[in-house]
Amino acid sequence: MKNNNKKVWFKQFWPWFLIILPLIAVVGGITTVIIATNNKPEMVVDDYYAKGKAINRDLTLLKNAQKLNIKALVTQTNNELIISLNGVKDNSSINLSLFHSTLANRDISLLLTADGNGDFHFDADTDLTGKWQLRIEPFDKSWRLQKTVTLPTSTFHL
Repeated sequence: MKNNNKKVWFKQFWPWFLIILPLIAVVGGITTVIIATNNKPEMVVDDYYAKGKAINRDLTLLKNAQKLNIKALVTQTNNELIISLNGVKDNSSINLSLFHSTLANRDISLLLTADGNGDFHFDADTDLTGKWQLRIEPFDKSWRLQKTVTLPTSTFHL
């Protein structure tokens, strides 16, 4: 008496079950590699040594602003920053730099000129949200104001 209940291997459940588990792991691994290569973490500072040497220069510029009693009031409305400076002799133009804490491609650096009231206006194209390092310098770079801020906020002092 012959047993005709035997099926060929590809019509049975267990071989396919045993094949599908490693196949899912391989697909997941390939997907992980693709995601990791497309979303590399950015280096905000490439040369740490040069950045470290520049700290002393930065401190000198910050101390110059303190000696001259230069202060700034920054007001944010939506994506606009309004900067009012006090204690500055030449109020014609400033360099404004915004450095994002983790995303270097969001960094902004530009030259602003004063309006009729002596205020500086910056309109951002993108949302100014998150942690930023805000830096204000004159055109001749004789002093510097800087502060780490979390935006959005209504008003803050430098």
